[in-house]
Amino acid sequence: MATDVEIERTLATLTATLNDQKAERFETERAQEIVTAALGGEASLTVDDGGGLHDESGARIAAVRRTGGGIWIAERHSDTAEDSQTAVPSEPRSP
Repeated sequence: MATDVEIERTLATLTATLNDQKAERFETERAQEIVTAALGGEASLTVDDGGGLHDESGARIAAVRRTGGGIWIAERHSDTAEDSQTAVPSEPRSP
């Protein structure tokens, strides 16, 4: 199973490569090649036709998409709020 560090590195490699090559559209086979290479030849993450990345259990853990400005970005997915690393601010207290 890919670690968080491996996933982040893979996403960074994938988006950097797509942006450097100025890819106009998503190509699943090419994306899988980039992902597998970023993982040292291991295919522990798979790419679907919609730009989703799946772990060995089949769970969708991230997605890659192209913005309106033509920039490729990656977004991590989380099954539960507890998995999230993002702090959620609480409501301000009334004076």
